[in-house]
Amino acid sequence: MPEITGHMTTGEVTTRWPSTKEVFSKHFGTGCFTCPAFGGEPISMACAMHSTDVNMFVSELIEAAKKDEAKA
Repeated sequence: MPEITGHMTTGEVTTRWPSTKEVFSKHFGTGCFTCPAFGGEPISMACAMHSTDVNMFVSELIEAAKKDEAKA
C-alpha cells in the first residue's frame, strides 16, 4: 500500500503517483497545479488552506496511488 502522509509535499506525491492529481483537482480545482505553492507545500497545509479534512484527503490519495502501483 502506498505510504502517503499529510507531511509529504504535494510535489512528492504527484510526482511519485501521477494518478493522485485527480484527487487534487477534485478537491482544489485544476488551478491547483499553477499555484506557486504547489509542489513545495505539505499536503496538510494545502488541506488547511482549502478547508479540507486531511485524513479524508490522504485516504483518497492512497486509493488513487494504488492505481499507479498496480501498473508497476
